Amino acid sequence: MAFSVAFSQALDIAAYVDAKSQDQRDEYLSIQKISEMLNIPVPSIKKISATLKKNGILSSKTGLNGGLRLAKPADAITIYDILIAIEGRTPLFKIHEAVDPSAFVNGTRVERWLDASSKVLNQAEEAMLKVLKNTSLADLAKGSDRV
Repeated sequence: MAFSVAFSQALDIAAYVDAKSQDQRDEYLSIQKISEMLNIPVPSIKKISATLKKNGILSSKTGLNGGLRLAKPADAITIYDILIAIEGRTPLFKIHEAVDPSAFVNGTRVERWLDASSKVLNQAEEAMLKVLKNTSLADLAKGSDRV
């Protein structure tokens, strides 16, 4: 199980844009500068930033002083928002549902274990999503205890 590297890069881009906007008072940050500082190729930044813009996380401006900045305050952007923007809403675990408990001598026992395994995987995913929903970009910048 793994999320794409684009998710991690999107977190880095959003966090860096936030950090620089704190220093430069809402100035736009060039894609070239982001690429140089984060060692992410420009085409990747363009693709990721387009997705983040589409999802209301970044905004952009063209021209000499153009670039990227956060579309809303860092405390209003959660890690979950970035996850959903990049990875979508596909469940983390794909549950195998092809087992027929009635094919077993102890079918009720097999059915309980299948239910229990599905339940624990769903609980694990819910726990992860809760952490991501409760952690903002601002929390990352502060080095929150949640991190």
